[in-house]
Amino acid sequence: MDEKTAGQLRLIREVVAVLRADDVPAWLFGGWGLDARIGRITREHGDVEFWVERIHAERSKALLVAAGATVLPTQPPEESCEFTWDGVLFSTAYFDRRPDDSFSQPLGRFADWLFPPGSFGAEPVTLDGTPVLAMSVAGLLAMKEQFPGLRNGRPWRPKDVTDVAVLRGLAGPSSTPPAS
Repeated sequence: MDEKTAGQLRLIREVVAVLRADDVPAWLFGGWGLDARIGRITREHGDVEFWVERIHAERSKALLVAAGATVLPTQPPEESCEFTWDGVLFSTAYFDRRPDDSFSQPLGRFADWLFPPGSFGAEPVTLDGTPVLAMSVAGLLAMKEQFPGLRNGRPWRPKDVTDVAVLRGLAGPSSTPPAS
């Protein structure tokens, strides 16, 4: 394991511990979320991304800053907050629960993103020996599949194509490609 990956794993443990101590759930997503769902590290990651329910946004930010993270003024505050902690880049993005038990990010550039019920479950998975919450396979797949079609989306990168194939395999035979 290289230094960057070791630093990101250390950061994941620290963020989870700080937020868990104050009963603020945070779910890994992106590449680290997929790795947590698979149960092993599959590749190098550029950053670490967590989802936090919007009702906990300000409290999570205050807790992380008090623990040593530095806020970077790089993201629209209604969408997310980017941080650095001991030289490791990470972010918290904010979601809202909808009346039908689905989830969305209704404020900001990605207001058209919708996540299915069950995307943010309470059962932890294990990542490098640490219990963590991770966005569900269905939620990760919905994120990836919707992204190119969002009003502020962009085409899949090669790693997105690979991730979608892995997620579809994890989701099982009921997972079908999106309609064109």
